[in-house]
Order: sequence, then structure tokens, then C-alpha cells
Amino acid sequence: MQLLRQDMASLFVVEGQDWSSKAIIAALDRHGVSLSDLETELGLGKNALRNVFYRKCGRYEEAIADKIGVSPSVIWPSRYLPDNRLRA
Repeated sequence: MQLLRQDMASLFVVEGQDWSSKAIIAALDRHGVSLSDLETELGLGKNALRNVFYRKCGRYEEAIADKIGVSPSVIWPSRYLPDNRLRA
């Protein structure tokens, strides 16, 4: 039995939840970009971009999302709550 593409994505990404670091790295890899490539492009030190996995870093989030081809709010929905929702 072959899974549809969207079914495969749901194995790694749960809609409405932040993507795991492994899912983000896999998505970047699929687009031919590594974290170290992106760090070099942004002029960052080694492993600096990994901060985005633990805390909100708007510039880094934008750069990663741009390379993947989605909005940062798709990757980190908990960091981009709609204005009509209160933070817990």
C-alpha cells in the first residue's frame, strides 16, 4: 500500500503544532540547504541558527521558512498566534 504525499507529511508534521527540529532539517535538506549553509549565508557563527529550535528568533525563522517555501507561522504556529487568541 502506497501512502499519498499528504499522508506521508502527517507522519512528520502535525497540523497546528510546531514542527520538530528533525522535520525542519529534513525540509531544508529536501530543498538542498543545510543549517550550516544558511548560517554562512546569514553571516552567523557555527550552530547559531539552532537557537531557533528553542526560542523565538524572527530573523532566523524567516530565513528558514523562506528556504522551505512556507510562512514561519506554518512551521511555528505556537509563536504566531492570531490576534484574537490569548496566550496561555
